[in-house]
Amino acid sequence: MNREEVISLLLDVFRSSLDNTVHLPEENIDVPVLEEPLIGFAAAADPIFREFKKPEVIGPEWMAPEEWLEGAKTVIAFFFPYTEEIRSRARIAEGPINEAWKYGYPAGSALARKLSLEMAEKLEQAGIRVCTPLTDPRMQVKPVPLEDGELHYMPSWSTRHAGFAAGLGTFGIHRHMITEKGSCGTMAASLIIDLELEPTELQYTGIYEHCIRCGVCAKRCPSGAITLERMRSVKKCGEYAGYLRETYGGGGCGKCLVAVPCEHRNPAAL
Repeated sequence: MNREEVISLLLDVFRSSLDNTVHLPEENIDVPVLEEPLIGFAAAADPIFREFKKPEVIGPEWMAPEEWLEGAKTVIAFFFPYTEEIRSRARIAEGPINEAWKYGYPAGSALARKLSLEMAEKLEQAGIRVCTPLTDPRMQVKPVPLEDGELHYMPSWSTRHAGFAAGLGTFGIHRHMITEKGSCGTMAASLIIDLELEPTELQYTGIYEHCIRCGVCAKRCPSGAITLERMRSVKKCGEYAGYLRETYGGGGCGKCLVAVPCEHRNPAAL
């Protein structure tokens, strides 16, 4: 099976999904959640995966592809953009939380994980061994307090970093991945397989190359968690997200992902 055949198989799984919708109770309508994904490939032996073990990147809890799957050859990363139906409602919302994001954001992440398992099953039926790190019992996230009072999360696997290695995009000051289809999406899916496929050619060299540092996401952040100097404070953002969950019974913020230049495109490419 070559790369084009693998891409076709993965997209067929997405296109045949029957539950790519979420119900918005206030409007009493169902809206689609995710658009067709961008798919990137990286060689499991790429030295960049070892770089992620450095404390200043992720840390020693990070597990390289071959630690997840013996004989690993390729990492497949996904970026699922949220649909215009979700983004447009979140874009014009004036309050701290809106219905489309409250229900669409978690639904998108859950759907991406479900799709990764269905994709893994199809690949295994084709005789390919697969690991899905985010659904693996070895997956853990270790919080690490920093000396300046900030907080760093050290995961066993990061789909954003896998996406960077696989050519999907670079980071922004909001710490989200900025792809050719923007940053408003979910990366809650990735696969490690024992089939060698041609890696995606990276169109960037810098970690933040797609970010134009316009500061719009910082201005839109209600908690003041994002600054041009220090990027997004994980601690402040997490505390505000906790406040939203307690006050509104779920959902999330998402203000830094909509009504910004990188919402649905790569602003550095304009």
